[in-house]
Amino acid sequence: IQTTMGEQVLAIDAVNEILIVRESGSGYRGVLAIAKDPSRLSVEMASSLGSYGQLSGDIASQHNGVLAMNASGFLDPGGNGNGGLLAGYAMSNGVAYGEHFGAWAYKRIELHSDNLFYIKDANSSVSDDCTDAVEFQPAMIIDGEKVVDYAWTGTQPRACIGQSDKYEILMLAIEGRMPLDGIIGTDVNTCSDILLQHHCMQAMNLDGGASAMIWYKGKYIMRSSNPALTAGRTLPNAFVYTG
Repeated sequence: IQTTMGEQVLAIDAVNEILIVRESGSGYRGVLAIAKDPSRLSVEMASSLGSYGQLSGDIASQHNGVLAMNASGFLDPGGNGNGGLLAGYAMSNGVAYGEHFGAWAYKRIELHSDNLFYIKDANSSVSDDCTDAVEFQPAMIIDGEKVVDYAWTGTQPRACIGQSDKYEILMLAIEGRMPLDGIIGTDVNTCSDILLQHHCMQAMNLDGGASAMIWYKGKYIMRSSNPALTAGRTLPNAFVYTG
């Protein structure tokens, strides 16, 4: 089964209103999860935040999740961080965590009580009706327009989240760093193009690399860029879509 864009359909979950499709192109492969009901989405924090993180699937399982992906980045000195120290600001179910990024390039994607995503500068004030948020960079799509990025152009494993004009949540993760399989990764602009095919209105890049993973109903449905970390890295939080 294929979508009208020629994507292979990997799963149709009518009960939870989820469609999962294969994304592939020159040097990359990944998955796009399309979740129909934005009211089921939230940012959920690792129960041990401040000490160490948790895998996205473990966070989701603790919150009745059926679908999840990595959300915030974390402090990672020497590549040895354990996901316990949140980088930037996050909000989970109306509760704020961390400190805002100060650099102008950082953005915040906010989920509001109207179940819509909004993208703001990280150093701006948080909207009163914001329920969940994370900060990273760069913004990819704002109000349906692609924000062309000239910095994040390397071919790497990627993760990003967005929302379509039908209010669907779009979770995209791209595999990479597997040269023997011809899977290198891609750039942020290519991820934007994939999301725009699904009429994405707002989207932001998230922490990539070995953090970029999507979990669905008890399984990680893509390969980690680090073969030793089959479930990805431990994280400070995750985007969780509940059943």
